This record gives sequence, structure tokens and C-alpha cells, in this order.
Amino acid sequence: MPIAQTRRDVLLSAVALAAAPILPAWGQRAGVVTMGVITPTTGTFAYAGDLVARGASLALEMHGGSVLGNAVRLLTRDDEGKPASGVRRVQEAATSDGMRYFIGAYSSAVGLAESEVAQREKLLQFAAGGSEDFTGSRCGRYTFQWSAHPYTAMRATLEYVRKTFPQKKTIYTLTADYVFGHALLKYTKIVAAELGFELVGNDNHPSGERQYTQYLTKAVAARPDILLLNTAGADAVTAVRQFASFGAENIAVVGPWSLEVDQLAELAPEMRTGLVLGQNYYPDIDTPTNKEFVGSYTKKFSALPGYSSAYAYDAVRALLMAMEKANSTEVPDVIKTLEQMSWDGVLGRMSIDPKTHQLIRPYFVVRCKQASDMRHATDFADIVANGDKPQPPELNECKQMPAL
Repeated sequence: MPIAQTRRDVLLSAVALAAAPILPAWGQRAGVVTMGVITPTTGTFAYAGDLVARGASLALEMHGGSVLGNAVRLLTRDDEGKPASGVRRVQEAATSDGMRYFIGAYSSAVGLAESEVAQREKLLQFAAGGSEDFTGSRCGRYTFQWSAHPYTAMRATLEYVRKTFPQKKTIYTLTADYVFGHALLKYTKIVAAELGFELVGNDNHPSGERQYTQYLTKAVAARPDILLLNTAGADAVTAVRQFASFGAENIAVVGPWSLEVDQLAELAPEMRTGLVLGQNYYPDIDTPTNKEFVGSYTKKFSALPGYSSAYAYDAVRALLMAMEKANSTEVPDVIKTLEQMSWDGVLGRMSIDPKTHQLIRPYFVVRCKQASDMRHATDFADIVANGDKPQPPELNECKQMPAL
């Protein structure tokens, strides 16, 4: 069911739901745990909406549709990629539908706005998005961050480039002009200094930009060794397509957090070849949990999962495990359990930093193949490196996690 139908719920365990009483505005139904999938189906990240819903529903299906004897209900809402819409959807779902847990936040700007509602209404948010503010200046006891910290992502990606292409030393950056891009640019500067790169220029672009020629012309004129894309989603796809027309084959294109497997099919093989990309998730990750996930997902949806689906699957799975470990579906109990829990997730052994609520996890780097080396239609890249170096503690702005 397309999640663009924002007023329709994905109902799991329908018999239990039909028998449940009308939900009071202030809480959950007895015997029903309500989780929200608040994510975009329009705008730059529109492609992610249905994919997030797929991952969440699969995790619940594989868990049997219930937890601790309670039916679990998933409802979906379209945040439209806009902070105001995201806040409205979260508030409505909490007030009218008794939602106490939610995932989504594919846009950092949307997720950070939603986090304010999470703290106020005491909802557990398991966010994606790339802003450091989730676990930094705007950290909150009710928000957890599944995606890698931007420092971890940048360090893993540029460390691979430094080791593999030691002759490439200068970087020109193209940056999305919102919190996600700003965080990546901040850590580009920090990591470049750590690894000995020289930054020779930057341009900011608005979300949803259609014409990158003005930026790319400046970048090519600066003659950098590397064009670093601090942008993502449809913006990154458009930028790579337009850069290909410049014929600047001597400039390596690197995306520390730009394109996932979900978008790589949108690029012609010659545009993908040689791209170095950081990845929060890649389907070839060799862990037992990921192999089970990929097998089940491929069977159900006839496609490989990407970051969007893997994040939702792993986040919902972790929440259900935390409820079982806490022997409770109450939000405060689940929060305390998550803060101390470690588990085997799709990425490997995973845990939460209780001081910041940042997921402790590896970040992966892939290099895209030329068409002749692809074993099948979606064999876009090889995993060539991974890294898990956390943000230096002195750079973190979450000075004290608030009380519940």
C-alpha cells in the first residue's frame, strides 16, 4: 500500500484491532502498541517513504505482529519533507491515535522539529537523518539516532580516499543548504585537516535544485582532485548526472552520504562507474541478521533493500527487542533498556551511547563498478572499507542528557 495515502493506517493484527475500544486521546489502547512511520512521500526524499514503510512492516511481520501479548499497530503519515508538516503529523498521531513510538525523520530538518514534539509529549523517536544535532545541541532523552554520526561517515569515507588515492589532495565541496549539509561541511573541514586534504572551494545549493551548472562550472575551474558531494537524494542524482556532461574525468566524485542503493539505478552505468560513496547500509553486509533480512525482503518485495528499508527494519526490531527485555511497553522503561542494550543488528553488533543516544555502529564505503563487472542488474558496487571512529567527545554539544 503506498504510504502517500496518509490517512490510512497499515493495520497489523487486524482482529485484535477490530476488537479494541475507541482510543482515548491521551494514550494507547489496552493491548495495542501503536508505532508511527512518519516519513516523506513528496519532495527531495520522496523515494524513501514507501521503502521505510516496507522495512518497518517486515520487521513487525517477522516478529509475529505482537509484543508481550500486545498487538502492534503501524500507522503511516506523510511529512511532505517539511518541518511544519512533520510536527503536525506527529502531534496528530499522538493525540488522536495514541502513538507513543515513531520512526522516520529522513530529512534532518523535519526530524529535529519532530524531536521537540517527542520531548514534550514523551514519545520515543528513533530517527534517521544526518544532522549531528540529534545527538548534540538538541539531544533529548526521547530521541535516538540510528544513522551514523556525520563525523564517523566523513572520516570513514575520506580515510579510504586518502589511502587509495594518495595523489588526490584537493577538495571542492557542493553542499546542501540545510542542517544535514551544514553538518557534513563542518566535518569535512575537521576531517580534511586530520588527513591532510586541502579545501579549495564550496558552493551551497537549496534543496530541490534543478540546475547545478553554475556550481559545477566553478568547481571544474578550481581544478580540484575531488568533487565532494555533501548532498543527498534527488539532489545528488541530479548533480552527478549534470557533472557527467563536463567530461572532467580527472576529478574523482566522492559522496560521503549522497547516494544509496535505492538511487544508484537512476544513474547510467557510465555515470556511476568509479563513484566512491559512504553508506549507512549496503545489502552485501556480511552479518547473520542482515542475511536474514535481505533474504526475507527480497522474497517479499522482489528487490534489494537499501538504507531506507534497513533503517526502519532495524529500528523497529530494536524497539521490539527492548520492550521484551524491559518486559514493558511503557516508553520510559524502553528508553532505559535501550540505553543499556546491545544487540546483533543488520550492521553487526550494535549499541547506544547513553550520553548522547547515538547508535554505536560501523559506516561503510563502497566503490561503484563499471557495467562489465556487474554480476547482476543491482550489483552496483563493492564494499571497500568501513570505519567506526566516533565523534571526538570535545566536539559534542550534548552536555547532559535530560531526565525522563
